[in-house]
Amino acid sequence: KQACLQRRCPNLAVREADEDEEVDDNIPEMPSPKKMLQGRKKKQNKSRISGVGEPIKSDGKKDYYQRVCIDSETLEVGDCVSVSPDDPTKPLYLMWEDSSGQMFHAHWFCPGSDTVLGATSDPLELFLVDECEDMQLSYIHGKVKVIYKAPSENWSMEGGLDMEIKMVEDDGRTYFYQMWYDQEYARFESPPKTQPTEDNKYKFCMSCTRLDEVRHKEIPKVAEPLEEGDGKMFYAMATKNGVQYRVGDGVYLLPEAFTFSMKPASPAKRPKKEAVDEELHPEHYRKYSEYIKGSNQIFCNIRSNGKPNEADIKLRICKFYRPENTHKSMKASYHADINLLYWSDEEATVDFRAVQGRCTVVYGEDLTESIQDYSAGGLDRFYFLE
Repeated sequence: KQACLQRRCPNLAVREADEDEEVDDNIPEMPSPKKMLQGRKKKQNKSRISGVGEPIKSDGKKDYYQRVCIDSETLEVGDCVSVSPDDPTKPLYLMWEDSSGQMFHAHWFCPGSDTVLGATSDPLELFLVDECEDMQLSYIHGKVKVIYKAPSENWSMEGGLDMEIKMVEDDGRTYFYQMWYDQEYARFESPPKTQPTEDNKYKFCMSCTRLDEVRHKEIPKVAEPLEEGDGKMFYAMATKNGVQYRVGDGVYLLPEAFTFSMKPASPAKRPKKEAVDEELHPEHYRKYSEYIKGSNQIFCNIRSNGKPNEADIKLRICKFYRPENTHKSMKASYHADINLLYWSDEEATVDFRAVQGRCTVVYGEDLTESIQDYSAGGLDRFYFLE
């Protein structure tokens, strides 16, 4: 057959690349150290492990210890260790013995290569993460040192400086950390400062405590009951994710929480305020806030046992239209103020779970400053004129 020009086939590179891809596809994926450890349960080598001292606390069937000796090396609660088969490090928070054997509860560090930094990270830098687990003491490979590098007091003025600072010597057992890593949002934050109390000091875990706090904040709750009527219990306030929502507050809702009727906007405007002696009636301006609140309600339906179902919180809200929600459609938003809303007489009942945040909505003619100054004065500020 005819040879390729200069004895070089243009299809050869493509064929070789395809062959390389087939080889890569056959490479077995290495499971994470955590998953490998979870698959190896109850393989204790008790000859390596010996207790040090008496238990500091007994809780049910568990005896908690402050120290343990592994391979003639003493480990204390709070030390950092590396675990088999790989070398991820973790702080050792609890140690106890029960029917499963000698156990410890550890809080994981994350290597920089497992963050958004990838291969650009310092191989000696670790990051705190909200992950922890119970493991057998036999998985401990050895004690390591993890140093916390606190930010400089003048950190805000040091940006852009070409500074090459070697934090630790690479001896295979020394690491450092500076930040806590949020794996969900790929975000680096200052390490949390959660401290134990005297009651839970013997079984305190910073990761468990933080996760419990997050879960507790995420649970919607009602407070300040007002009255009962029509099979409902009404409340003055509800909380979610640490934010308080009161009757009359503006809220952000998910798009699917309710629909718009797409009626043309009413040309009728609210009448002008009458002149009032502010020295005689200093609180008169509050009178108009009732117009904004409308018939807002926070309530829970009453169960058959006569108690409110606080797990299913409802809101009765008044709808505001954005310009694109009106009959003018999306084109109306091209030239309208991004903070402009339209008042409506429409109401809807929505789940409190659909609430995404709180905002402020005012009637533009009630402002004592310009609309521009009001909008620039803070976040989540909206207004309506009609």
